[in-house]
Amino acid sequence: MAEFILTGQEFQDRAMRAQAVLRKTNLDALLVFSTESEPAGVRYFSDYWPSFETAGVLIPRDGEPALIIGPESLTYASARTKIATVIQTMDFRESSQPDYPGSSHPDWKTILTRFNVKKLGISGFHMFPYTIMMNIAAALGGMENISNADALLRQVTMKKSPLEIACLRKAAKISELGFKAVLENIRPGMSEVELCGIATAAMLANGAEATGYPVWCCSGPNSDQAISRPSLREVQCGEIIHFSIGAKVEGYSASIGRPVVLGKCPDEVRKFMQVGLDASNMTFDSMRAGLQASEVAKKIHGFIIEKGYGDAILYGPAHGCGQMECEYPFLETSSDYVLEENMTFMADMFLHRNQMGFRWEDGLIVRANGPAEELSSFGRQLNILEV
Repeated sequence: MAEFILTGQEFQDRAMRAQAVLRKTNLDALLVFSTESEPAGVRYFSDYWPSFETAGVLIPRDGEPALIIGPESLTYASARTKIATVIQTMDFRESSQPDYPGSSHPDWKTILTRFNVKKLGISGFHMFPYTIMMNIAAALGGMENISNADALLRQVTMKKSPLEIACLRKAAKISELGFKAVLENIRPGMSEVELCGIATAAMLANGAEATGYPVWCCSGPNSDQAISRPSLREVQCGEIIHFSIGAKVEGYSASIGRPVVLGKCPDEVRKFMQVGLDASNMTFDSMRAGLQASEVAKKIHGFIIEKGYGDAILYGPAHGCGQMECEYPFLETSSDYVLEENMTFMADMFLHRNQMGFRWEDGLIVRANGPAEELSSFGRQLNILEV
């Protein structure tokens, strides 16, 4: 039987920290909203991950939180959630909007009155469905009683607990196994989809509950795509084959991003990949607690510009990670926050030009003294493979 890292106390502590932040505002409650594709907020507080439907966690200023789900997920949610109170509502049903004749579930006025909510903050605000927002506004007497609470939640989630870091470490190690399986099996003529299947199978066989995101392999001209999905294109010698491989462990996602070249590597490609690798290593050396995030980003960008590849920068050099593989905050030249111990990031710089591109990506933990701690250092080298 699998041994779990996260404890019931961990989830209770999270709700208490959220309430401590909430009490500093004029809000009566926080509604944390999540979807099947963006489950992080609800899972953070409940360990429930919606499937087909959407979900929310209602956290009042005082008292116990409630998990709010759609009409079809009660047995599933009850088996997963760490929150005792589970409430069903029709608004969180799947997007095809079935009627569920005969079902009777409370509306927002009933739910919010039960928790004495007159002013509500919503986290996941920018993906919250308009129609449901209007229903909640009607229950509260107008949109003036609803506010964007994303910034409030960030105060709770940005610095990771020891158990969260343990989940990320495990996810990183399993991600390594996915990439290792690719290196052991890749051959010219295999499709991008086939190679993603090899990585996925290795991760699921070694303890991942899922992939952290849709794993991708982008080869040749497809490598120019910073965000992509694998195709049936067959990989070839002498071209960049870019992999982004990540495992999910108890909701936490880590990632390994690497370029691979089969056979002889053109000098232009080798030089380009080396600049990206050097920038990635510099990111680990530069991210230290107490530093302004923008200064770190400017240093890395400056190095790449000095090497003659300034036009190849799309974003980077890092973004937060946790229950989302790519979560707030991004580390950019405009970032106005200070790095703090136990913040976790993916060092992730995507470079592209002339219909080729790649990323070097690895997880890191910001430390008070010295450079960042690596979640994984597997294969951070030029992967040019003989065939």
